[in-house]
Amino acid sequence: MNRYFLRASGLGLVIAMSLGWVDPVAAQFQPPRILYVLNPPDTGVGPKGTLDDRRYYIDRGVEMSINKGNILNVYREKRLSPLVPPIRMFIGTMEITDSKPGSSVGKFIPSQAAMAHPMIRYKTAMVSDIVVPRLVIDSGVLFDPGDAALKTGATEEFDKVANFIELFTPSKLIIEGHTDSDGEAEANQVLSEQRAQRVVDYLIVEFDFISAGMVEARGYGEDQPLVPNDTPENKQLNRRIEALIWE
Repeated sequence: MNRYFLRASGLGLVIAMSLGWVDPVAAQFQPPRILYVLNPPDTGVGPKGTLDDRRYYIDRGVEMSINKGNILNVYREKRLSPLVPPIRMFIGTMEITDSKPGSSVGKFIPSQAAMAHPMIRYKTAMVSDIVVPRLVIDSGVLFDPGDAALKTGATEEFDKVANFIELFTPSKLIIEGHTDSDGEAEANQVLSEQRAQRVVDYLIVEFDFISAGMVEARGYGEDQPLVPNDTPENKQLNRRIEALIWE
């Protein structure tokens, strides 16, 4: 585990960090993307490989802190109109199986909720999908169940987030709130928005290099689970905050 991929105990709070660089000419963020798909070889003996056997070649590697064993988020861009920028939809995660300078290879794990969405026609990762490294912190340190107030002791965890943000100096940071499916959907939506805003407020007040114009809070309630909400462990994974360095 390298010094940029900080992971505390627990699996509730996901900080997804989109690492890239700014083109000095275009001044536009360039996230890591899938460059091509590595299908399993057909040996002619036994059944052909399945989607689970595919590997995906990514155009960034260890220079972007993408390392073997890391779990990254995968997003697909969808353009609804030529007059507006494309939207980015979470479609699953990528487990990195190999990484070197300039490239990495991963195994895609689809999000069942995303694959069921009518806008996602191709039901696995594909060329040009965006791959986003992430930093994980235990959400139990931050919030009590059903509460949006920061717990005593949560400030120490935010120091890790702030140090990471300061290192990469992003111009835009989006804080997303997510819940599991327990309770009413409307209440979960409100809670996710409140928690995301609480994180934003704390970062702005406590760290001089994080300005109000740099950070935006968004809540998604129970609509974007990482895994099915069918066990206590999976529900803990889905109760999370994601901070995206996004341009």
